[in-house]
Amino acid sequence: MSPNFLRTQVTRFVILFVERSGSTYLATLLDAHEDVLARREEFAQMRQRGAGGAEQLEWASQFFSPPLIGKHKAIGFKTKIVDILDQDGFAQLLEKNSCRIIQLYRRNAVKAAISTINAKRLHEASGNWNLLKETDRLNSFPVDLDEFERLLKERQDWDREVENFANRLKLPSLVLYYEDMLLDEDSFKKSVFDFIGVRYLPVKGKTMKNTKDDLREAIVNFDQLRNKFVGTIYEPMFDEVLV
Repeated sequence: MSPNFLRTQVTRFVILFVERSGSTYLATLLDAHEDVLARREEFAQMRQRGAGGAEQLEWASQFFSPPLIGKHKAIGFKTKIVDILDQDGFAQLLEKNSCRIIQLYRRNAVKAAISTINAKRLHEASGNWNLLKETDRLNSFPVDLDEFERLLKERQDWDREVENFANRLKLPSLVLYYEDMLLDEDSFKKSVFDFIGVRYLPVKGKTMKNTKDDLREAIVNFDQLRNKFVGTIYEPMFDEVLV
């Protein structure tokens, strides 16, 4: 039976992330922990409904005000920077609530861009941005070179946005990488649980890895795409196989 926690014992946290970095897996993993309440992209949903920054801040303020006695030791949600409509106001709210900041990145920008392209294919076919069941997995696919280059540049810009926003906060911060979760998920989970102050439980997230880790098996025109980046910082990223 899960214990009860006083409001003063509750850790508030926010996951700042760039798409295709394992954020949904992390959020569902945390929410599977009986002492954690982890919501997904509430700000994105509010933005899509036409809400403004004031509405986002009002929701977040209420969310970060749990019951005087509740069942959750840690509460938080994830958001992209682009979905924060009042960044100054949100920064002040995070500092007021002594929130802990989880920064989630992906070292391999090449695989991140490919994953974005493949996620769009999955969404068109199944209605989901993340792979939830094996029967929805799609076959290998060709990559448009212009689209890929655009996504690489966007990825760099988005990473800087997360880093810049997190750095302006005078709050405890944990930097995580998707690749570390693939290589040693147990250690990855322990670091997150320690950071938000909850006990270790062997919980799992709900999503599956959508794109094969060996890009040769995922991309029809792999050689054409890789040859375009020979001699650049991206060349070794094409050849990386972690799992």
